[in-house]
Amino acid sequence: MTTQVKTTGTPPKAPTAGAPKGATVATDPSTAARLSMPENNGATVTKPTVATQQKSGDSFKATLTVKDMVVWGLICMVPISPMAVYGGVFTDSNGLPSLAFLIGFVAVLFSVFSFGIMIQHFPSSGSIFTYVSHIFGKMPGFIAGWLMLLQYLVSPALVYLIAAIAIHSLFPSVPILALCFGFLAIVAIVSLIGMKTAMMVNKIALVAQMVILALFVVFGIIFVVQHPETANFSPAHIFDPSKFELGGTMSAVSLAVLSYVGFGAIATLTQEAKDPQHGPSRAMMVMAIMLCVLYVLQCFIATCVDPTGAAFAGNTDNGFYLVAKMAGGPWLMILCAVGVALAQGVFTAIAQQNSIAFVMFTMAKGGSLPKFMAKMNKRTNSPLNAVIFIIALSVVLTLLFHFSGIDMNTVAKISNFGALSTYTLLNLAVIMYCWVQLKQRKGAKNVFMHLIFPALGAAVCFAIMLSVGDVALTVGAIFILIGLAYYLVLTKLLHREINLG
Repeated sequence: MTTQVKTTGTPPKAPTAGAPKGATVATDPSTAARLSMPENNGATVTKPTVATQQKSGDSFKATLTVKDMVVWGLICMVPISPMAVYGGVFTDSNGLPSLAFLIGFVAVLFSVFSFGIMIQHFPSSGSIFTYVSHIFGKMPGFIAGWLMLLQYLVSPALVYLIAAIAIHSLFPSVPILALCFGFLAIVAIVSLIGMKTAMMVNKIALVAQMVILALFVVFGIIFVVQHPETANFSPAHIFDPSKFELGGTMSAVSLAVLSYVGFGAIATLTQEAKDPQHGPSRAMMVMAIMLCVLYVLQCFIATCVDPTGAAFAGNTDNGFYLVAKMAGGPWLMILCAVGVALAQGVFTAIAQQNSIAFVMFTMAKGGSLPKFMAKMNKRTNSPLNAVIFIIALSVVLTLLFHFSGIDMNTVAKISNFGALSTYTLLNLAVIMYCWVQLKQRKGAKNVFMHLIFPALGAAVCFAIMLSVGDVALTVGAIFILIGLAYYLVLTKLLHREINLG
């Protein structure tokens, strides 16, 4: 796709690497969109912009509006996703799941601000690894992309597991592994049809999820009103000093944040957005606020229905479904379980596979992944080879998680390790680029957006990352070491040039 940029008036000016402070050089109008920005090592890199991001023959189509991206993002993150992890979050937080989701929102909010800033400077479907590579260098950029792969490659297998557990709660005689592969087969067929069809299916799924959530809230409120002896509306269900314990709360947050991390998928759609500089960041902000309200609301109502968690003691995987049974009866339990199963096991899996496929496509175009993943299918407008690879890997990971005995919550935290580590790098990149390199420090807005907010975002994300547990931390550390070894083989032994821009 060719994107035109209208240039009027005086051409933009950019600082030249090594030039005296304050010096500028005029750029020719024909290359006004290509600004050389100094990296931390003094070398210069070409900053991709709307005018240059697709000059290599990428066949993306700029068709997505803010509304489209919000819908796509909502499906990625699933408005009813807390239902799948509610029991684990409730237990870890000592009965304060709403607080865990509020803290998770804080971490996401700062990262949304940082995404919005960086998308304007570096429009690319590669997102975080593109930003980090230009600001900190190629090796850190590669590791950022590598950690993104950890999050995205684990996520499809995770959602199949979530969906299988939901259905297994209704039909215990059906093996979880068989259910996982059933969902995987459905997704493999639908996702290969292409982005346009997937978007149509997702819009229907989103409406269905909102209906399920509304039903739970209504019947939950009715139950609380009718059972004042055991259920109650109280702000203590959001925060109770007598129940609060920092370590347990942060562990709960490291699980709850799973419901938020999908907002980064919007950045991978930047090259398909009608307004690539502002559309994705606006979509992220709208989604973050909407989801915070929805997540906290359903957790608060569930806690009001069963403040002690007695309904799901010893069965945290199905905690929310059992609370729904209390509130409305078996039919509401079935509706919530089936809703989560379809949302996670089909619609979210489709969205995630498309998102990671575009990330892998961009990394393959830059030389850091095998070239066969850099092929774009014109019929589906998607990187078909990358999609097929993800489907095959999901089969392997599903088998691995099942036979190794790794539970759903641990798999979720492994995925969150990848997300939280890259969000930490994202926030640090904003500080380095805007505050240090561009010296955008004047005014209260710049101080907050380029220093205070990203610093808080990095600190909160890093703290949550350290709370994911020993298994997830070990897997994450091993994955990073493998990535470093792979990078050194590519660059030192194979002498491959990697371009993550």
